[in-house]
Amino acid sequence: MDKREFETVTNKVLVSGIVQGVGFRPLTFRLAEKYNIRGTVQNKGGMVEIIAQSSQSDFEAFIKELKNARWGGCEIVNLAVKDITESKPEQFTEFRIIGSTAGRKISIIPPDLAVCDKCREEMYQKSDRRYLHPFISCMSCGPRYTIIDCIPYDRENTVMEDFVMCKECGREYKSPSDRRFHAQTISCHECGPRLIFRENRELKDEEAYARAAGIIKQGGIIAVKGIGGYHFVCSPFIEETVQNLRKLKGREEKPFAVMFGSVSEIEEYCHVTEKEKILLESGAKPIVLLYSDNQRMAFSTYKGSVYCGAFLPYTPLQIMLIKDCGPLIMTSGNISDQPIIREDAAMLSLKSPLLDGVLYNERRILRSVDDSVAKIVDKKPQLIRRSRGYVPYPVFLQDNGKNMKIFAAGGDLKAAFCLYQGGSAVVSQYFGDLEEAAVFDEYKASVGDLGGLLQMTPELAVCDMHPGYLSSKYAETLGLPLLYVQHHHAHIASVMAEHHMEGKVLGIAFDGTGYGTDGHVWGSEFMICEGGEFKRAAHLTYTPVLGGDPSMKDAKKTAACFLLNSGLDRFINDDRSGIIKSALDHGINTILTSSMGRLFDAAASMLEIADVNSYEGKCAVFLEKEALLAEKNHIRPRQMSFGITEKEGELLIEPGPVLETLGSEWSERKEEDEKALRRSLALGFHCAVAEAALKVCLIVREKKEINQIALSGGVFQNSVLTEHLIQLLRKSHFEVYYNMAVPPNDGSVSLGQAYIGLMKGR
Repeated sequence: MDKREFETVTNKVLVSGIVQGVGFRPLTFRLAEKYNIRGTVQNKGGMVEIIAQSSQSDFEAFIKELKNARWGGCEIVNLAVKDITESKPEQFTEFRIIGSTAGRKISIIPPDLAVCDKCREEMYQKSDRRYLHPFISCMSCGPRYTIIDCIPYDRENTVMEDFVMCKECGREYKSPSDRRFHAQTISCHECGPRLIFRENRELKDEEAYARAAGIIKQGGIIAVKGIGGYHFVCSPFIEETVQNLRKLKGREEKPFAVMFGSVSEIEEYCHVTEKEKILLESGAKPIVLLYSDNQRMAFSTYKGSVYCGAFLPYTPLQIMLIKDCGPLIMTSGNISDQPIIREDAAMLSLKSPLLDGVLYNERRILRSVDDSVAKIVDKKPQLIRRSRGYVPYPVFLQDNGKNMKIFAAGGDLKAAFCLYQGGSAVVSQYFGDLEEAAVFDEYKASVGDLGGLLQMTPELAVCDMHPGYLSSKYAETLGLPLLYVQHHHAHIASVMAEHHMEGKVLGIAFDGTGYGTDGHVWGSEFMICEGGEFKRAAHLTYTPVLGGDPSMKDAKKTAACFLLNSGLDRFINDDRSGIIKSALDHGINTILTSSMGRLFDAAASMLEIADVNSYEGKCAVFLEKEALLAEKNHIRPRQMSFGITEKEGELLIEPGPVLETLGSEWSERKEEDEKALRRSLALGFHCAVAEAALKVCLIVREKKEINQIALSGGVFQNSVLTEHLIQLLRKSHFEVYYNMAVPPNDGSVSLGQAYIGLMKGR
């Protein structure tokens, strides 16, 4: 037996991960008491330091339970133990939580946490002093990222410093036996925050809530302050109300997300699988895209989509409103394409006869964070918009001792930047389109904000090679060494980063647009990638299309361009065809594109599904809808296939044969069979794209012996295509990887850029 087994030993323990803002120090305190540990625990920079004095056996039991503890949002990434007994440390008589100190180690900052089950129970217990308290929280729940001013995470470093704890909250905060022991967001009815409702007069507390709920029940629209900004809130059942909401936001077509009280309530309106239920109830509480065929809500809520963006309440106030008012549209409080509003003054100054009041409080929101959006693909969760509940949790990369600090600018659409240091890649929240000046301003301000919060100053900037991207122009102003990365290479690299892929990878990047190394517009790229390098292996044949953003929205014009290029003029259904042909023949405002997204637009227009992208991707979304309904109704896909040729070492995918099948079948349709034929052709198109991708992968594997496939790009938000392609690839024994921690759309680009910067850096 080790003679030190029962002797007093002193160990220093450094813990990194999500260990601040999640009740880790109180948890450590309780375990220390359980195992007779004396010493201290404190936040130290971005880590937690424990000095533990005890017998060796007690210490080992303490560490074992600490490592395996599951508490709130806590996640230990690394735990290092150093025996300091020989250094004759201070002798302790008890275990204490002591004051925090600053440090140089980068912090892993917790995301905002949804209200926990225990707090939900308390808020509906009439005997509890926090009965119906709209800001109830504890160590395991409540806002974090949106209220932290700096680290370490202590109350005085958050916006909660504005609220003086009452005597009872102070007692709970200092009591080791209380579950609000050192809970930095602790509050109650007495010490605030408190509700305020503003219309033509100001109401507070219970009166404020009652008036706000009453307006919603009467068919009105109110703004409600949340964790990362405001929501516009109204009933999804009243057509006139929802139309008014669209006028208020300037949002004509895109479906609204709906918040429900429980999964069982969601099941009354949507189809929910077991995997989708788990995602809905996860700690992040994202909006989850669910298949829905219900006709009970106002048409303007879904606008013809087969997907309902459903989510569960994640704040106490939301729980109260849903309980009293039923399911509610809970959409971002902004005018379309503008940043979500977080400042009280900005919302209160939004004068509109369509907005019936503002329900808010005086707790400041330091940074805007929109709701996250996710869905289940391949029986796994996939993010579509990464924000609240996920940001700023990092994606962990293999640093290999390079010790680099990188700023990756991302792209201009669905903008998100990335800060990398010490193996942690922190992808920012979603911002939107940087062409909107207010969005770009928010993006730039957030770079400095998050860098300061993480105590990180970048040494290398990485950006897209598109010469007109605002994100790239911003990176150029930073005065740092600059690396330009091709857009689709960054997409594929994001998958490689997530899954720690090594060796050669065949990446497939399908999207709407990306600046290619030859100056043309790419968008259907098969790339052989290894480390930070790539070689283009295949793509759609180039099609001349009329350029400019308005043309990208005009799917009918895009269809005419594709048909003209394939010699299929007879199928063009556009009165402007003569003008379009003349412009293409004379090279007027013409670009060459290999975009898969534009091909989806063309197919949607040819089948008379949609002609205009009134919001990004609308035509492709409604093409997918018809394919999905074909599957749901057991309609067989029409057989069609792409041609594949080889030129100068690259495989070229020819869309002409598929377009000819679509055109000939649709032109010969009979009215009574129109719906079924459209769905059969839409599904056949999806299958043909998946089969063409498989053929390319088989040819490349035969030549290059590559078996790893990485899928990324906005087109892979299409579940029908993605599921079909994954199944085909796996049947051919490929290893298939795709984005999960970041979206497949341009929200993943900054992570891929950071990865390439790390691979190509010193």
